[in-house]
Amino acid sequence: TKEQIQNACNKAHVECNRGMHRSTDLDDSLSGTTAISVYFHGRRNRITICNVGDSRAILGQRMDGQERPANGSSSLKAFPLSRDQTPYRRDERARVRATGARVLSLDQIEGLEPINPDDDDEEGDLELGEELDEGGDPPRVWSPHGEYPGTAFTRSLGDAIAEELGVFAEPEMVTRGVTPQDRIIVLASDGVFEFLTNQSVIDICAKFSDPLEACRAVVAESYELWLQYELRTDDITMICIFIDGVESKSLAGSFVSASSRLGSMEFSTNESSSEFEPTSPKDERGDDTVDALVTTEGLRPVRNHVSKEKS
Repeated sequence: TKEQIQNACNKAHVECNRGMHRSTDLDDSLSGTTAISVYFHGRRNRITICNVGDSRAILGQRMDGQERPANGSSSLKAFPLSRDQTPYRRDERARVRATGARVLSLDQIEGLEPINPDDDDEEGDLELGEELDEGGDPPRVWSPHGEYPGTAFTRSLGDAIAEELGVFAEPEMVTRGVTPQDRIIVLASDGVFEFLTNQSVIDICAKFSDPLEACRAVVAESYELWLQYELRTDDITMICIFIDGVESKSLAGSFVSASSRLGSMEFSTNESSSEFEPTSPKDERGDDTVDALVTTEGLRPVRNHVSKEKS
């Protein structure tokens, strides 16, 4: 069932994190990794997406009845399959702050930007990161006792010191059916999306018949944008999956919600397409429901300005 698979996925992430802490071959006190993965449920035409951190999974879906756009973009529409776990999200900010963590940008830490006393207000700090990230200076998680660890994400594997501030390894998970309209799944690290929107990535992938060539094109475009706007590049890693041969008759279930500890992924169910209407069926094999469309609320904004260092 969905619950069994999600429990197994959660346990795998948690045990991996513990193994990193116990290992004598690495020091994960101030180092770690994000993780984004997709599990295919065999012939059941379902997938489970697991996300820890700010890497991302997106879906390119064919929208029936829509003509191909005249602006050269693909006929596929991009939908998120995960939500970035960063201090941009109000719920994640509140969670890490509850441990005593501070949420500030580097410029605020260094005294170059003011710290708004109302930043702790729920509505007041909703704009925090979006205002400061134009120069590539996102909100980060800091200890109340010093200028560390400074993670720009709120969940990860490893990062033992940050874990004391709520940066833990438990994934948010989404289980959903794969439909005949689903054509492309992309899993990628945050560096891919620094200057590219979800839709831009899907549009590039849709131009190719070979997923490896699609990966190469997206990575090359992202790398070019990093060099154009920055003095460095971030991690640019990507997996592209092309989907075909899915039959409608083998689908079971529709969309509801799921998450992990503290789980509230705030799924959106107001899309006009009928595929995204929430229901709560049980199929003939006794499985439970699958998950709702992931909202884009709290998404880390795409950079569209030259950084302060380069300008």
